[in-house]
Amino acid sequence: MVTAELSPYARASRAGDVVAALSKALCQLEHRVTVAIPRYAGFESAGLLAARRLTPLKLASGAEVTVLDSQLPTGAKLVLLDAPALFERKEIFGRPADDAERFEFLSEAALALAKQRGEREPFDVVHLHDWPAAALAARLRLLDPPVPSVLTIHDAARRGVVPREVAARLGISDVEGDAEGVGLLEAGARIASAVTSVSTTVARDLLDAGRFGALSVALSSRSDFIAGIPSGIDYAIYNPSTDAAIRSRYDAEDASNKGSAKTELLRSRGLELGIERPLCVAIVEEGPDSGIDALERAAESILKNDVSVFVLLRGAVPYDALDRLRSELGDRLAVEQSSDEPTARRACAAADIVVLPTSYEATGTLARIAQRYGALPVAQASGAHLDAIVDADAALDTGTGFLYEEPTPTALAGAVSRALAAFSSPRWPSLRRRVMRLDLAWDRPARRYAQVYRQAKLAAAR
Repeated sequence: MVTAELSPYARASRAGDVVAALSKALCQLEHRVTVAIPRYAGFESAGLLAARRLTPLKLASGAEVTVLDSQLPTGAKLVLLDAPALFERKEIFGRPADDAERFEFLSEAALALAKQRGEREPFDVVHLHDWPAAALAARLRLLDPPVPSVLTIHDAARRGVVPREVAARLGISDVEGDAEGVGLLEAGARIASAVTSVSTTVARDLLDAGRFGALSVALSSRSDFIAGIPSGIDYAIYNPSTDAAIRSRYDAEDASNKGSAKTELLRSRGLELGIERPLCVAIVEEGPDSGIDALERAAESILKNDVSVFVLLRGAVPYDALDRLRSELGDRLAVEQSSDEPTARRACAAADIVVLPTSYEATGTLARIAQRYGALPVAQASGAHLDAIVDADAALDTGTGFLYEEPTPTALAGAVSRALAAFSSPRWPSLRRRVMRLDLAWDRPARRYAQVYRQAKLAAAR
């Protein structure tokens, strides 16, 4: 696997979580996995031990790269590619010109690693994660013998646009690009042996040129289909019966301690105590599709119900309207900004209902985490939420959450009202139990990825 992210050491998005959990699940299925990633300071600060290779890695340019070898607790091998001048800063992304140079290095170093391994024990397949690694597909197919590649698109909004001269150095010269430059994600999507998305619905949506432009054109040029493989969640982390982040543990068969988690959150955030009153947690992630506008406009309507609301803002999300409402209803509404993962898990453990107002969801992971912790998700019926949530029927005999069709405040508030009505039903405990029993582990997704790897290897051998 070639990646710019690996949780918990270097994380900027859910892609880092997927690399960590998928590599672990593949090792449990007895595959041998190597993760190649730049050496960030986060590895040493987390106490991970790595041994410096005596022989540096030689790039095609003639430059040499120091390599450090380690092993993740999951059993996957870890190769750290050292370039202090490029990767000493804390942020993984955020400076386009600089990012082009940094991830050009990642592709060059990973290519050299693949060549070196090819001399004694070649990799069966190289799994490329998002645009920082996508361009490597062009070089891998030119090796002798060619090395098959699988590209996973985690975030289609990040195209990885680089100047044409950078793309040419990466072996991409037959892609037209646009006025901004060449998008490495769509270039890799054309060339990789196979392409996957972390959602079956998003995989279909990626072929919509009106939504995804050049990337959909690149994907539609392929003779095969993009495989949508919904991600799992790592039960070693997301497990209310063992999670060290929550004081009161519980499971699907005995969820009584959810009440203790709720009381703790209400008290710590200054909300009115009332264990019988439903607690609605809204989680808003930074980005153009955050849904904060719809949530702010729906909040007053939601708070007309007998409900407490805690809004968790992950990233730089503006919330002026919520702040004004909080000043009026301080004991019913609390707002917090935090990207801390344990905070999100504690919020889900406390919640009866989790609102995910994003207007387009790429992964569905937050919905699955809410379900794992016995909180029913409310979300718009789009993107990966269609994979993660089945809309509950009126009798609560079926369903795993509550969906609404339009990205409007009225639709959002209506779905929350449906969820609140369900909370007052005697069928609510059985609905919660059913949701907590869902199989959300990584075993099945990992087996599907292994199948894609085999298909890519067979295709490359023809």
